[in-house]
Amino acid sequence: MGFLTVLIYVIISLIGGSLLIGLSLGFFDLAALSAYAETVLLGDFYARFSIFLIGMLLILFCLRYLQAVLARSRKNKSVTFESPEGKVSVSLSAMEDMIKKMLEENPEISHIKPKVFLKKKKIEIKIRGILNSEVNLVNFTKEIQERIKEKINILLGEDKQVQINLEIRKVALGEQKGTVEDTEPEIPFRHYE
Repeated sequence: MGFLTVLIYVIISLIGGSLLIGLSLGFFDLAALSAYAETVLLGDFYARFSIFLIGMLLILFCLRYLQAVLARSRKNKSVTFESPEGKVSVSLSAMEDMIKKMLEENPEISHIKPKVFLKKKKIEIKIRGILNSEVNLVNFTKEIQERIKEKINILLGEDKQVQINLEIRKVALGEQKGTVEDTEPEIPFRHYE
């Protein structure tokens, strides 16, 4: 967001906020403000045209700001790089699915919820899960982090810096993998015809 856009939003917010506070505390008389607007601001064609242009500029600045926000959010939803054949884009959700499928093969961990974030110069992966068996956490997590990093480097190339954070939400020793899963209730009258 540019400096000019921020400046305009700050000025409009200060003027609007001051006007509303002044009206609520009785510093301004609404009838006097209305009379002033009718005689001075709206009485002349050039004044009306100037107010129209200011209003159009404000709307355009607002639309430009929304466009920048939407473009930034779309840009951060995928990893894009150039190959000799063209532009390649890998969505973050595809990377999350790949990580989840890769980790579901391990019986030691279940209920895996990976989340991939794009930072300025690195990819940050946060993985939450439930530990199902007794393992050496240091070796187990190191092995998982190395496998994921290797898989991401194969997928995106060696030039991407990858940070992997593992969070063990619960230790469920002695429980089966399927016992903790939530079951959906059956919809009543589902088979009714």
